[in-house]
Formats: sequence, structure tokens, C-alpha cells
Amino acid sequence: MLVYLIIIMMGIADGTSKYGLSEERRTFYSLAFALVLTHVCIVDCKITGKPLSIFSYWLVFMFYEIAVPVSIIRARGFRGLAYVTAHFLGMALLLFISFYISDLVLFKLRLMLR
Repeated sequence: MLVYLIIIMMGIADGTSKYGLSEERRTFYSLAFALVLTHVCIVDCKITGKPLSIFSYWLVFMFYEIAVPVSIIRARGFRGLAYVTAHFLGMALLLFISFYISDLVLFKLRLMLR
């Protein structure tokens, strides 16, 4: 749930950034997203009985875009590929919807204030 909340907040930050709002928020959300996904990956690998080495945690964090899906697929096999694909599509859809709604709301507000 936290991953999806961060995605929604990133979409809102992206939708509002072109109107002069803070770009630091987007960096913060990206860092939080990487931390949460790294933690999800570490916990998932422990649950399935194929834990990652403690020395590889920072690598998963640094290269989370590639390392998290690979680790989940390694731990869960073909079912992991289905999980990764479903969550990727869900996150992309939420990012687009939250971006579009926040952009539309700000656009309407700017028109009303003129």
C-alpha cells in the first residue's frame, strides 16, 4: 500500500511541478520509493526462503529498477513475473491518473482565477 501511496504522490508532484511548485518533493518521493521497494524485496525474499545477502542490500537500493523485479522473479519463479508485471501496470496506471487529475485541477483553477 505504501508503494502505491508514494506513486500517487509522485504523480501529483509531477502534475503540479510545471506550475512552479517544488522539485525537491519529486526527489524525496523517488528516494522513498526506492527505500520502500528495497524493503519489500528483502522481506519477500526472506518469506520465500531465498534471502538476499545482507551485503547486497545496498546494491538492491542503488539499482532498484532492475534489482527488485529480478529478485522477486528469482524468489517466486513464473508467479513472480506475473506479480511484477501486474504491479508495474498498476503503478503506471496510478501514476498517470494522479498526474492527469492534478494537472487538470490546477489548469481549471488557473482558468478560474484569471
